[in-house]
Amino acid sequence: MTLSKHVPGDTGVGIPWYHALRCPRCHGALRNGSELRCDACRVAYPIDHGIPRFVPPDNYAEGFGYQWNRHRLTQLDSHSGMPISRDRLLGASGWTAGELRGKTVLECGSGAGRFTEVLCETGALVTSFDISSAVHANAASNGRFPDLRLVQASIYEMPFPEESFDFLFCFGVIQHTPDVERTFKTLFRYLRPGGRFCIDVYAALIAYPHPRQLLRPFTRSIPPARLYGMVESAVPRLLPISLALGAVPKAGPCLARLVPVATHRHLGLKDVRTMRNWSVLDTFDWLAPRYERPQTRRRLARWTKDLALHEVSIQRRRGLHVIRGVK
Repeated sequence: MTLSKHVPGDTGVGIPWYHALRCPRCHGALRNGSELRCDACRVAYPIDHGIPRFVPPDNYAEGFGYQWNRHRLTQLDSHSGMPISRDRLLGASGWTAGELRGKTVLECGSGAGRFTEVLCETGALVTSFDISSAVHANAASNGRFPDLRLVQASIYEMPFPEESFDFLFCFGVIQHTPDVERTFKTLFRYLRPGGRFCIDVYAALIAYPHPRQLLRPFTRSIPPARLYGMVESAVPRLLPISLALGAVPKAGPCLARLVPVATHRHLGLKDVRTMRNWSVLDTFDWLAPRYERPQTRRRLARWTKDLALHEVSIQRRRGLHVIRGVK
């Protein structure tokens, strides 16, 4: 995928890297102007503040767009002053900054860009997309990186040439899509043969017993702004209870899970305000998504065999399955 300079927030007219995009409907080339137009199927795609948009502004990920624009900076390492996102990405993937430098990376589902920042800092040529308006939060935070390309698109209809990326990265996404198996298998259409991947997904046996599952049938239908207000009000009362229960010897982790609020004791966050912000964000993230479909290790292993992937590793990490390997 040919890359060149791009500044998020410009008009989008005449931006050279847009020519590398493809129509997600027919895979035809796109003509670049004030919008992107496919001459083959006669569809036009708007450019919204420098970001090509291939999905309607209203979609099933509205809540994610709301949360990431409210919490644009919360989880960025450059904001927290801690290498939380960097350690998670490099630790889970097994990749090094040296291996990524100069390589093309496709990030599927960027959120506000906490991992986008880490990838760009390695010197990789990063193409990142999200179905929600979170792409604008990402652009505001990471637009300083000259080799970042941002697109708003569906994971089922990506506007990229197939088999065109060296690395594929997808964290915190596939369990929140309508069809997890289809999502997982679609990703690999865009990774070149021999390319490396790292994907995570909620682990079924850990995620299902959580009390949030009792709340989600009600909370996922509440408008995002209203639900956020409810979470923002509840966290200051519930977080101290959860932290106190978590400190109980031996039984603490199990007791803390009885309170439907996100805690981050393991991250070593520096102060109460920071911990509260992370808790509000992640508690909302638990309760708002329309879809949440954790997966078993056996099912994931079957999918990797269906795709004939190589050097596959499936590791359990704090309620997640992390799948990595080579196409």
